Amino acid sequence: MKSKKGKPELSKAEVSALLEAAPLSSGDDPAINVSDDMPLNPWLRRLTSVLILAFLAIVILGPLSNPIASRHLTAPLAAWVSPVHRALFLGHGYRFFAPNPGPSHLVQYKITRADGTQLESVFPDRETIKPRLLYHRWFMLSETVYSEHAQTPSQREFERLNLSRIQQVKALNKGGRLVLARSLETTRKREEEAYQRTLKRIDVLVRSIAQFLLEREGGEEIELTVVTRTLPFPAEVRQGANLDDERFLQYEANSVIGRFSKSDFVSDETSGATKPEEVRP
Repeated sequence: MKSKKGKPELSKAEVSALLEAAPLSSGDDPAINVSDDMPLNPWLRRLTSVLILAFLAIVILGPLSNPIASRHLTAPLAAWVSPVHRALFLGHGYRFFAPNPGPSHLVQYKITRADGTQLESVFPDRETIKPRLLYHRWFMLSETVYSEHAQTPSQREFERLNLSRIQQVKALNKGGRLVLARSLETTRKREEEAYQRTLKRIDVLVRSIAQFLLEREGGEEIELTVVTRTLPFPAEVRQGANLDDERFLQYEANSVIGRFSKSDFVSDETSGATKPEEVRP
């Protein structure tokens, strides 16, 4: 056969015969040894396997020990590897989200600027807070605000409960039940101290959030509100219900948790004499 240019063209059989007869390398080329299997040192392989298994165990200990840990197993192990958890950000768990997650909570805020314009927003907000890990931290912050503030009784309610305990202690003393009276009095004082610590912790938390948002948005006044986002029923979801629908938001009577102005924090930095208006439940 000839090619288009008039040169003879070799058949496939002739090409194969030439390739088989041709040497792979010349005598001057050094021999190349290609090994398909490059075995590691047995001790090095064992050490690598142990390190991989240890790392997997550390990763698994995070969800197993947080937030519910076994006192005799996972809690001691997690405490032992806690430096590694903190360094690699592995000390997290997902039991909060499963198997039956409840309603979530948002913090809505209304900021008034010096020119009179208002900004209304909410956190956590999936559209503006990224990456996902940062969104989770804001989400945990809103849940902490709810658990600390909304679930803490007001001072009026606590004082009424405290007065009832005092009257019980007096009645026990009059009835000669001194041991029970001392025990109840100890419990009452302990609860009173814990309640005062909780109020201080809430005050620091809410004020810090308000100050941060005012500085970030350049506002003069801010109002913070805790909102509960309930879960729709499966039938509502099948009918096309939007999870962000406002009908799934619940505002309790004590939903407003604080009102602050920029001057409140300036006064705190200078004299600490001015106390902002913080709304208690």
